[in-house]
Amino acid sequence: MEIPSLYSLFLKFPFISTDTRKIKPGSIFFALKGAQFDGNTFALQAIHEGAAYAVVSDASLYGDQLIHVEDTLQTLQTLANYHRRQIQVPVLAITGSNGKTTTKELVTTVLSRKFKVHATAGNLNNHIGVPLTLLGITPEVEFVVCEMGANHGGEIATLCSIAEPTHGLITNIGKAHLEGFGSLEGVKKAKGELFDFLIAHHGVGFVNMDDPNLREIGEGLDQKVTFGFDSAAHPQNDFLYAAHPGETGFTMTDKHSGLTFHSSMFGHYNASNMLAALAVGRHFNVDEKLIIDSLSGFIPRANRSEIITCNGCLVVKDAYNANPSSMELAVRAFAAQYPDGFIVLGDMKEVGPDTSSAHRQMLELVAGMSFNNIYIVGNAFSEAYESLEINDSRIMRFDDIHSLKAIWQWDKCNGKAMLLKGSRSMQLELLLER
Repeated sequence: MEIPSLYSLFLKFPFISTDTRKIKPGSIFFALKGAQFDGNTFALQAIHEGAAYAVVSDASLYGDQLIHVEDTLQTLQTLANYHRRQIQVPVLAITGSNGKTTTKELVTTVLSRKFKVHATAGNLNNHIGVPLTLLGITPEVEFVVCEMGANHGGEIATLCSIAEPTHGLITNIGKAHLEGFGSLEGVKKAKGELFDFLIAHHGVGFVNMDDPNLREIGEGLDQKVTFGFDSAAHPQNDFLYAAHPGETGFTMTDKHSGLTFHSSMFGHYNASNMLAALAVGRHFNVDEKLIIDSLSGFIPRANRSEIITCNGCLVVKDAYNANPSSMELAVRAFAAQYPDGFIVLGDMKEVGPDTSSAHRQMLELVAGMSFNNIYIVGNAFSEAYESLEINDSRIMRFDDIHSLKAIWQWDKCNGKAMLLKGSRSMQLELLLER
């Protein structure tokens, strides 16, 4: 079936599903294939569950409600691009090594004060998630915020070709997914694919001037909005950051107007994410009071810089993901505000050849700080500990979070603060469950 014909069906049945557990009556099911699954085997079940049609690539399947194509993923992406081209609204793409989802949530919160915004749900930011985000755009939508993630070069370029963003924001360039990118230079080139697209299509880029790499790759933009704490940032986005030992959150003050607001979020890196949202809001003429209200009232969730109290201990839950850059930022920020706190660090995944050195460097960093106790979880940190031969009674190592939980005593950190930071697979948040 040709895309225009499929699109006509989509307009009649505008809900797309790739999961038979989430079928809605009257939806269209796409039978995607992966290394461990073949959606074609669930196509008839999807029809049985109420799908109006199923798009399949298995020629042996037959039925009036089956639509045969050569490649279901390619068809999904092409359909998403076709739909996007019918929507004449701003599309802001957000990528970066750290803080993509938090920045997306902040930007969405700000823009929602003026526009009907459609944004990426959760972190559905890959070659499947981006098309699904675009296909979720309804006629009343006035603005689209699309998060884009990647762990190999060329992926952001592909996502841009599907979403065709009019605006773009790169949060930062850091040591993330080095296993796929190969080096920091590889990360820079891959994330820069967003600005490459904007340069080629005369789009608007939001440039974090605190990041030298972003300053460099943003030079070719003929339309850009700059922000940051660096003096090179546009004076309209010139804020001071202040965080004090023992205090929760941070304060930001406009150097020119004196406007001050407090955030319950944690760390200078989250202040940068807020500056990004502020720059976007100002660019699209959202009332400044509404922007500040949105930012100051924002509460992070889903293990991303969450601040909670558990059994008398203030806990910074930053355990959704971790890489060398994000972990160093979190540790330094925590040390600045809670120098005698407790930290629990889990292995950093997808670091590639730098795995050993990255964990050794992190261990050396925290050992030189004044933390009360340091708990390291996972094989990579354990091997780093052994190779460094550190003699520090504060450092305790565990194979997994269950081993730590088995000996954990909350009364030790009562009245103190604790940081949880590790990759998603380490499940550090289980320490907080009964």
